[in-house]
Amino acid sequence: MPTTRVRPDPKIPDHEVLRRIGGGAYGEVWLARGVTGALRAVKVLWREDFEDERSFEREFEGILKYEPISRDHPGLVNVLHVGRSLEGPAFYYYVMELGDDIVSGGDINPIEYEARTVRSDVKRAGGKRLDTGLCIEVGQRLAEALKHLHDSGLAHRDVKPANVIFVNGKAKLADIGLVATRGQRTFVGTEGFVPPEGPGSAQADVYSLGKVLYEMATGKDRLDFPELPDELPDGPERRQWLALNQVICDVCEPHVSRRTIRTAGELGEALNSLRTGRHRRRRRPIGAFLMSMLLGVGLMWGGWEAVHRSPLADAFGLVPPPTPPAPPRKAFIKVTSTPDGADVIDVVDRESGMGELIGRTPTDVLDSYVGEELSLRILRDGYQPYEVTTVVPMSAAEEPLVISAVLKVYSPPAQNEPWTDQVGVDYRPLGEGHESVGPVGEKAWKAYAEAEQRPQDVAQIIKMDLGGKKVSAVVTSDAEAKKYCEWLVRAGVEQGYLTTDHEALPQFQKDFPKNGLKPAARKENWKPFRVLVRRIPYSRVMVETVPPGAEIYLNGLSQGSSSGPLLLDQVRPGRIELMASLEGYKSETRTINLGEKEFKELKIELRKNKSVVITDLWDNSLGMRMIPAGDGWMVAAWETRRSDYQAYVRATGARLPELPIVGEKEGEHPVVSVSREESEAFCEWLTEKERKEDRLTRSLEYRLPTDFEWSELAGTMEIAGTSPATRDRLKPRIFFWGANWPPVAAIANLGPIEGFQDGYDTTAPVGSFPANENGVFDLCGNVQEWVSDSYSRLNNENGVLRGGSWGSVQEKDLYVGSRNPQPPDATDPTYGFRVVLAKKKAEPAEDPDEESEDEDGSDPD
Repeated sequence: MPTTRVRPDPKIPDHEVLRRIGGGAYGEVWLARGVTGALRAVKVLWREDFEDERSFEREFEGILKYEPISRDHPGLVNVLHVGRSLEGPAFYYYVMELGDDIVSGGDINPIEYEARTVRSDVKRAGGKRLDTGLCIEVGQRLAEALKHLHDSGLAHRDVKPANVIFVNGKAKLADIGLVATRGQRTFVGTEGFVPPEGPGSAQADVYSLGKVLYEMATGKDRLDFPELPDELPDGPERRQWLALNQVICDVCEPHVSRRTIRTAGELGEALNSLRTGRHRRRRRPIGAFLMSMLLGVGLMWGGWEAVHRSPLADAFGLVPPPTPPAPPRKAFIKVTSTPDGADVIDVVDRESGMGELIGRTPTDVLDSYVGEELSLRILRDGYQPYEVTTVVPMSAAEEPLVISAVLKVYSPPAQNEPWTDQVGVDYRPLGEGHESVGPVGEKAWKAYAEAEQRPQDVAQIIKMDLGGKKVSAVVTSDAEAKKYCEWLVRAGVEQGYLTTDHEALPQFQKDFPKNGLKPAARKENWKPFRVLVRRIPYSRVMVETVPPGAEIYLNGLSQGSSSGPLLLDQVRPGRIELMASLEGYKSETRTINLGEKEFKELKIELRKNKSVVITDLWDNSLGMRMIPAGDGWMVAAWETRRSDYQAYVRATGARLPELPIVGEKEGEHPVVSVSREESEAFCEWLTEKERKEDRLTRSLEYRLPTDFEWSELAGTMEIAGTSPATRDRLKPRIFFWGANWPPVAAIANLGPIEGFQDGYDTTAPVGSFPANENGVFDLCGNVQEWVSDSYSRLNNENGVLRGGSWGSVQEKDLYVGSRNPQPPDATDPTYGFRVVLAKKKAEPAEDPDEESEDEDGSDPD
């Protein structure tokens, strides 16, 4: 049986050892605090864990060689000190910078600290792939770090997700205890990350990094290689991901001879090309293509001329060949940009995003050919990428086609580098952000005041001494300075100088010469201020609801739902409002204050109430019976009644339509003489009413049924994706009661049809006639019902009414598929409506295929 060694806590000079935070077969990692108060990670390797003295000394030699080069590359964990035990059990140690916390980032709590690694990121993703851009960024950084290591004659020998930590949000290679001179073949490493040829070489490290990237990019275990993830990304990220996957497959190819990427430097270059869009893939020059085509055509033609003019032609019945196709006509292009100096990438493979660098703007005149489809990407540091696709016209055969790009600035501040904002103010690095070199001056303030139309009396310009130089400075109130900062960010995002993840904060100067200040400025304590620009120090909130599955709203905006705890990982610090909403339960709201980069866990218990559960039969606040009808929606069992509509009129002062006298049960008759617009306004009012009463979650709303939904309720099969007009044309000649005319029994409230009696002169109380098999009443007759669609896709002039009415007497009006196109503002004593209750984000039941055609190939309308 294995034995457990009991060891004393290691004593590290000038450090207080706090607790053990990791370990394995080759050492332990301890959390320690240095004499300066800084927290550090200390790797300890005990002599007794090695088979012999030679192995122990060899590993110590490796770390001694690594220590001086560790601080020369940002992708390597910095080793700050190396030492050996002076007494007690033998060990050596090295002190390293400490990685970020898995939850709180750089805000370290020694008691709860757990290092953020690639392994923890993959684990938290729950089997889902990580962002492709992150994979490429991490991969390039680590590949360049390995190159630095290999160029120094060392190999890592255990590259894996758990050995990649994040420091200030950037990936670094850690667990340097296995670093050794390249070529040492002692078997170390982790199954699945070690290549078939074995560990210890630079190429083995590259293979291991490829498997790390595989786990990040797919969410799968490295032993599953080369299986693809369940879901691939969409849009431009898909092309980038496919290109990254090709690189990974190359690096992790089991046969060494088949790998074209074998060194860390080559891998770094490949990933940098993916990141910048400069992936080089040579294609055949048009000149060579033309020459080979012309040569082939010439040979064929010459051979034919030699044969068809000979006596053999008649003997074999040879027929003259068709005229050979004309070769592509040569054309010319020239690419320019404003400003000059941008790289021009010819995107050869759009699916993968691979391309070839063909010049720098303004380019020389480049060869092309008429009809070629060009896809170019134009790149310049400090500007947004510009992409253009065009077909080379015939005119380019005579003079070059000029392709011009006006590049938009993209120049957000970079950490530890000076920066200038969009109004020309210079900033210096300060911590993780940037502070304006001087106070906000007259020029910057004028730009703000003009853009925001601010009056002159909200600020005053004074002269201040700045480093022996007189400068203008703005003094203003705290509130006005904050407005300036908000404008600065908003305008900076629009002009490409900032991102939506940045914020600007005023830094007020308390001590300054107050000579010449206006009385109002003195009274309101106006001050000059600098601006601090930084990335928003987002906080995190973990929200758990009982029962689970509630939709979570942050400051009124939906954040989704989850069967377990839901992590909100980009929450602005400050006062926030969280609301949990679940069908069948009372919504609960919590208000909390978040500090910068704070992590909070919140548990919200919900109580049952009389709110709707969309899968269950339910009576709403007006007594309207709602029946589950489909995935995510319900329908009213009957048409909207007079009593329902009168409640809306009393609450809002809306128009009360003119209603015919009907006698008994007046409130139970359907409301009539309402337009589609008025019907939709009723739905909006009822939605807001029942949300306030906590009967509806915010994800549900009342609305009119779509034309396709109405057909589903009526039980008729129609072509999804077509317009109501097309469905009207293709409708079968069948009635709600069958194929016979006239109806033989009082099955609906219809007009005066010969041989048919229903007992009502106008409308009938809802539900007076039998429901259909779904429990829905009066789909046929009583009133025509508005639906939400327009009749035609070509214009919105007419809405649609369905179902016939108490005045319908013609066969054509009572077919199940009949439509009555009318303007949305039209009213009539036979027009009414029915409501559905549906999830707000749900798509309509019909296919939203704007380009679909009928089965016979004709245009829908």
